[in-house]
Amino acid sequence: MASAHDSCRRSFSLAALLAVALCAAVEPSAGAAKNEPFRGSLEGDWETVIQSPRRPWAFVTHFQRARTGWVGTMTFPGFPDFPLSDVRAESTSVHFRFPPELESVVFDGDLQGEAILGRVLDGDQPVPTRLTRSIELPPPADRIEAWRQDLDFAVTHLAEYDRSFSAESRIEFLHAIAALNFNLPHLDDDQILARLSSAVALSGNAHTRVRLSPTRYGDFTTEFPIRIWWFEDGPRVIRAAPALRRAVGCRVVAIEGHPVSEARSQVVRLFAGNDAWAGYLAPIYFTSPDLMHGLGLIHSPGSASWTFEDPGGKRFDLRIRATRSNLEAPPAESWQDLSPLAVTTSGHWPTALAAEADRLPIYLRHPERSYWFTHPKEWDLLYIQINRSQSDTAGQGFEAFGDSLIAFGRRTPVGGVVLDLRFNSGGNLVVARDLVERLAREEWADRPGHLFVIVGRCTISAGLYHAAQMKQFSRAIFVGEPVGDHLDFWAEGGQIVLPNSGVAIWYSNGFHRYSRVDHPEGQPYFEQLSIPALAPDVMTRLSWADYLAGRDPALEAILSRMPR
Repeated sequence: MASAHDSCRRSFSLAALLAVALCAAVEPSAGAAKNEPFRGSLEGDWETVIQSPRRPWAFVTHFQRARTGWVGTMTFPGFPDFPLSDVRAESTSVHFRFPPELESVVFDGDLQGEAILGRVLDGDQPVPTRLTRSIELPPPADRIEAWRQDLDFAVTHLAEYDRSFSAESRIEFLHAIAALNFNLPHLDDDQILARLSSAVALSGNAHTRVRLSPTRYGDFTTEFPIRIWWFEDGPRVIRAAPALRRAVGCRVVAIEGHPVSEARSQVVRLFAGNDAWAGYLAPIYFTSPDLMHGLGLIHSPGSASWTFEDPGGKRFDLRIRATRSNLEAPPAESWQDLSPLAVTTSGHWPTALAAEADRLPIYLRHPERSYWFTHPKEWDLLYIQINRSQSDTAGQGFEAFGDSLIAFGRRTPVGGVVLDLRFNSGGNLVVARDLVERLAREEWADRPGHLFVIVGRCTISAGLYHAAQMKQFSRAIFVGEPVGDHLDFWAEGGQIVLPNSGVAIWYSNGFHRYSRVDHPEGQPYFEQLSIPALAPDVMTRLSWADYLAGRDPALEAILSRMPR
């Protein structure tokens, strides 16, 4: 299944951010006796929370006795295990060193009951750090008990880890979970999943949501094999499995008799965010048989009848069967399916556009790259596209890319500069932060009427931060659609995985404040800027006719405004 964002946060090196937050070691706890046997049981899993003020860090630490002493690992869901070193347990004292990737930060603490309390340093401030023994749940007697354990786990861990719920929304969430608990015997797994997603969405925060990741119950392992984009004039199929070739290029009218507008109003209950973000996520959720069935929009997760309208206005129905998702394929973003050159989880399916690079609009020519730039002589524009705030694993690293971009701009006269962030759904904002600010301050770039930024529904998280940087530090003209989130939002965090179902839930605990409004509940801010708004100065929307003809309304608007 095509993936959605995931935040200022997730396709980045965990080490990079944790090293920023935690950058020094502390001395061992005073007064702890040495060379005495440990007075408790250390072996097993410990839920660990470093209470860094800007955003707490939560992970699981595992200790195991070895022939020569103790060994340990730290685990963040979604990342490989990180080995600990210098693990020692003496008397009531526990000591270990984080991996070299995390700058070998040291923890020292003392066993107190079922918790180990200690500290690390955040800058020059000691930060309380707590390890609490993970409670091993008893094997559930049946499916209902398994879900009850999972719901209890979700409530306790979101309460501890997620900071995005207001007092009012947290009460709503608890009421929704209580109602779900009461109705469990009458609901199937898909219905439970949909109601859980709706409950989590009550946070009102786009980053806190149930992930569309495979579960132990088999949810999110199948898909309807079509890809949809919501254009200005409605949703169209831009790519589909070969057996569904007839649907490519057609407008989606209804799903199992439900008008597509009704289906959209139902799926937007499953996640939070603004209307622009809903326009991006809704078509992805349409292709999830589990959620569509859980919402009651289709009768069975195995297949559904879809109604389409062809370019001539003729309507027809296709029964689309759910197929096994390619879970081995690398993660992909939904927007990449707009380009026929993209090799995504769908493989080489028929596409609405011909795969001829020189005939594609420039913004669709390199869907596989996180960043690139070019200088088309016919436009006299330096065009820069940053689709992801992370270094490409293959090819030029981001720092080298930034240096080459600035060097090119300084030695090559250009008529204008375009920074295209319309597809930047996040990553690690630290990666591109310096380059974006440098670009905003370069004299050759920041000339009135010559610098443009393209934004869109997929500009969220780190992408939204970079757009806000350009708004604050440059005189750029903004072109495109509204961005995919509010100007102030919760992000960062991590994910919790429910013990029985394996359902993954993103939680958020770092506040981003880019407006001029104070949010005491989010202080100290994880990141802050000060801008009045981020709405496009020139609104452009992509219609189906534009897409099919290979036109880019945003770039056309820029070219029409370039000084002659």
